[in-house]
Amino acid sequence: MHMKDNLVNFLYDKKYFITMYEQYVHVFNYKELISLNSDLIVLKMEDFVLNVKGRNLFVRQMMAHEILIKGEVESVMRSYE
Repeated sequence: MHMKDNLVNFLYDKKYFITMYEQYVHVFNYKELISLNSDLIVLKMEDFVLNVKGRNLFVRQMMAHEILIKGEVESVMRSYE
C-alpha cells in the first residue's frame, strides 16, 4: 500500500469528525440531514444529534455522508435525543 493510502485510511478511520473553520463547519460521516434553515442545521450522527446554529447558514457542498456548511457559525452543539 502506498504512503498516501495509509494516511487517508488513518484520517478517515473514525466514526465521524467535525472540523470548524472561521466561516465553515465540515462534518464527515453524518447519518441524516434532519433540518435545514438559515439559522439552524441539524444532523443525525451515529450516537447523537449535531446542531449547528448561526446566521446565513447554507450547505456549500454535500456528498454522501459528508457536508460543508458555510455562514456565521455561532455554536456547534451535540444532544442525545
